[in-house]
Amino acid sequence: MPETAPSDWRRFAGRNLSQRALKAAAARQTEIRHAIRVSAAVGAAFALATLLRLPQGYWAVFTAVIVVQSSLGATITASVERFMGTVVGALAGAGAAYFHARWPEFGGVILCVTVALLAFLVSIRPALKAAPVTAVIMLIGTTTHMDPLIAAALRVAEITVGSVVGVAATLLIFPARAHASVVSSVQTIAGLQAHILDSHVLSLRGTPGPTDYLKAQDDLRAALAKLQTAVTEADRESASKLSDRSVSDALPRTLWRLRNDTVMVGRTLHEPLPAPDLAPAAADMLEASARFLRGAADLLAGGPRPDRIAFAEAHQAFQTCVEGLRENGVTRDLEFDDAARVFGLAFAIENLFANLGDFEERIEEAVAKKD
Repeated sequence: MPETAPSDWRRFAGRNLSQRALKAAAARQTEIRHAIRVSAAVGAAFALATLLRLPQGYWAVFTAVIVVQSSLGATITASVERFMGTVVGALAGAGAAYFHARWPEFGGVILCVTVALLAFLVSIRPALKAAPVTAVIMLIGTTTHMDPLIAAALRVAEITVGSVVGVAATLLIFPARAHASVVSSVQTIAGLQAHILDSHVLSLRGTPGPTDYLKAQDDLRAALAKLQTAVTEADRESASKLSDRSVSDALPRTLWRLRNDTVMVGRTLHEPLPAPDLAPAAADMLEASARFLRGAADLLAGGPRPDRIAFAEAHQAFQTCVEGLRENGVTRDLEFDDAARVFGLAFAIENLFANLGDFEERIEEAVAKKD
């Protein structure tokens, strides 16, 4: 058997290493793009601040680092908040510097009072969180020898340069729209809720899985909060005329209602159903609901429309089963708590059916706007 030359082993190892590096880079594509955006924004802010001969151009660079976010809407939000906070802080700092120039012996008191007032303002308007920092730097920084109004104007100019460069970098370099974050969040939420429904299906069929329902609900709440943030960022993009938002505010509310439905279903299934004949129809209905939920979410990302007919047939079969139990007097023979669980499951599934229909309609509206 011929021996492999050392050079062949080196080439093989090199190819293997390159493939692993490419796979790792592909898995971190979003993070790499963000790093490139931040780096480009920093370089552009530094060059522009140097060209304009700003005395403290590093604040433009700091601002570029701070405001560049993962999506255009988030960058715009950070830029606006940074600019507003700087303007308020610069004006407050200019006023405090004027008093400090007249009564230098009370410099510490003036500083503390100014920061206290701005901190109170930030507690009311968190978007102005940059104001206290700006005021403090103006009072104890290297611009204390300048006229207060000139120092304030320069600080605003430096922040403006960094903010504009940050927005431009996010818009031009691997542009990421908040709408993509909304679509991704909707799919994540739909997947989490469908997984919970699938777990209930397994329980009804006698093969429960190892799902941690508390963790699943925690993950779901976190995903819903992330979706609300993405919708807010998409609103900012739409208001700036830099993109159009197709998802309405009703979609997050519908997803919250669906989350409540999954909680209600879970509460009725924490123990085996007291009416075993209802379990197969309930399992089929929940399975169809999970499939319809995933299909509706995929539609937002360009996938095919979910099968409404199969979903409606599963719902009709479940209703027929419930009516059959009532007609045969099964529910009358149950204890109060057991009967409450049976009717609670029926009520929860009816709500789930209605809210899933509403969810699919909201998705259809979003797709129509996008087209």
